[in-house]
Amino acid sequence: MSTSDNETSVFDQLVGIIKNISKDKQLKLLELLKQWDENGERSHHRKPCLITVDYSSQDRFFRDFIQDISAAGIFIETRELFNEGLDIGLTFSIPNSQIPFRILGEIVRTTSRGVAVKFKNVTTYQQEILSSLVKKM
Repeated sequence: MSTSDNETSVFDQLVGIIKNISKDKQLKLLELLKQWDENGERSHHRKPCLITVDYSSQDRFFRDFIQDISAAGIFIETRELFNEGLDIGLTFSIPNSQIPFRILGEIVRTTSRGVAVKFKNVTTYQQEILSSLVKKM
């Protein structure tokens, strides 16, 4: 079997499996594939974590957990529904620091698990703190 035959066979197998799983599992698979695709395009590597985050948007306040972090953004696990493009204010604690870290972000992706947030208007000082935090994790 040649390489192209093997690739076609794998593709056909995947299509067959996808056709035979429930709609719910198809949606979960699509979400996972999108995440894999995005991971390949990221300019900043994300590190898994579990950090409490307080955040606000449009005069509403929330508390959830950061699931992963990079120098450019975070993923917040939440059941709240948000629209992409929404600005949010974030406050979370940096390990071994008594001072809360505050930064502005924009929701760039929403999933059934939560929201991906890209940091906005990052100062040089904030960037140094974030880079240092991610390196230590």
